Amino acid sequence: MATMQVEDIKIQWRNAGIALAGIFVIVVVAFFNTVQSLVMTWWDKPEYNHCLLILPIIIYLLHERREIFYKVAPAPSWWGLIPLIGGGALWFFGEVADVNVVRQFGLVILLQGCILTILGLRVVHALLFPLFYMVFLIPFGDFLVPLLQDYTTWFVIHVLNILNIPVFVEGVYLSIPAGDFHVAEACAGLRFLVATVALGTLMANVAYKTTGRQMIVVILSIIVPIIANGFRASGIILIAHWSDMEYATGADHLTFGWIFFAIVLLIFISISMTFTNRGIHDGYIDFSKEYWSKNETVATKYFVSFCIVAVAFVSFAPFYASVVEKRYQMFENYSLTLKENIWGEDVTGKTNWEPFFAGASQTFNRHLGQRNPDAVDVFVAYYKYQDKNSELIRYGNGMAQEGKWGRISSRQIEAEIAGVDGSVNEIMMISGISKRIVLYWYWVDGRAVTSKYEAKIFNVKAKVMGGRLDSAVIALSALVESDNIGQQREKLLKFAASLPSLETIISKSE
Repeated sequence: MATMQVEDIKIQWRNAGIALAGIFVIVVVAFFNTVQSLVMTWWDKPEYNHCLLILPIIIYLLHERREIFYKVAPAPSWWGLIPLIGGGALWFFGEVADVNVVRQFGLVILLQGCILTILGLRVVHALLFPLFYMVFLIPFGDFLVPLLQDYTTWFVIHVLNILNIPVFVEGVYLSIPAGDFHVAEACAGLRFLVATVALGTLMANVAYKTTGRQMIVVILSIIVPIIANGFRASGIILIAHWSDMEYATGADHLTFGWIFFAIVLLIFISISMTFTNRGIHDGYIDFSKEYWSKNETVATKYFVSFCIVAVAFVSFAPFYASVVEKRYQMFENYSLTLKENIWGEDVTGKTNWEPFFAGASQTFNRHLGQRNPDAVDVFVAYYKYQDKNSELIRYGNGMAQEGKWGRISSRQIEAEIAGVDGSVNEIMMISGISKRIVLYWYWVDGRAVTSKYEAKIFNVKAKVMGGRLDSAVIALSALVESDNIGQQREKLLKFAASLPSLETIISKSE
């Protein structure tokens, strides 16, 4: 096999670059809503502002590996169809389920599939880390917030116990002699965690050559911010305690938090760079190996052919999603009717507890028991079908409007729903001096489920396989005192068991 000249390699890169640029334009147009939501999340959510730096970092990584553009010729590969199919299927699942993070993962995998299809296996092998680093373009990690809240609370409690400072704990709410504290979602440390993991992964690649050291740096980038956030929260509470609530409250605690994290980050970087084993002039690829010199001449028509195939695979997912959406009109005339004698009087706008579910076709907020303070509060949000503007599971939807009630604790418990054994979600909430227990579950594709993920999966199944498209959330609640939580829970469980099946109170108008 004759060795290709540098000029021939440049020509193939030119052809590959034009084909890849064309596909990228088509991807942006076909998936514009996903691209837009991705960029707006980077811009609007502080915990993901670091994602704005990922593209410049990827460009820098490509520049560091620029030698491959002169020594490795791109050659289209059918292997790229695997991530194209996988990414398209994942995006389709996210589109039908209306889960942004799944759509975004699918989009990134599609882009990686396009690169593999046009540039081939050897080029992707050479650029493996920059392509992998595209994962950090995806703003994911919100599901960790409750776990991080609980861990931070646990850490603070142990620090206070070691220092013999009395503390009363209720979920993520703490009370010490100096005052009351809430380990809120913003205090969970997600922002610092995701940014540090992205930084640690980058450092592992650019500063280390051996896999063992790289893994240690990545693991430290996960452990250090989690432990550091525990010390940060403990420090804020201790400063407030020792200063009799004069310092580390309000804006002070935000300033203190950022200073603390900046110091921790500098320490982490300093320690990590101490053990680096990659020299300034060390390359990432050993081009003396025969594998990297096996360049083949590829005609321009092959780049065009593979480009057309890639576009066809890329376009299929949004096309099929539009086909599925046509079924929505079948449920347009569905409605939910609640009988007063079963569900109680309407108290919408008259109570301090009112769950929030945007885009619902109908919402009912009832009070069963008239003036009885121990009565059951009932909330139902019904969706004829779910689309981008009306999602049952979405950010902001929940058992209380943001800022009015705070979560103390949450779990799943066994229950009987409308005469059928199952489980429900239980959440304890607080607002001022009022405490409330809430039992709730979702009704999707004709069945009761507790998990948000199950609700999404069954909704996708219904859309793709012809099931029920309508869905609902049902919540039962009662005010509680410290000595009657068990009694109120049992009352709600009995009420849940006595409810009629939701299908029986759904009608279709002609």
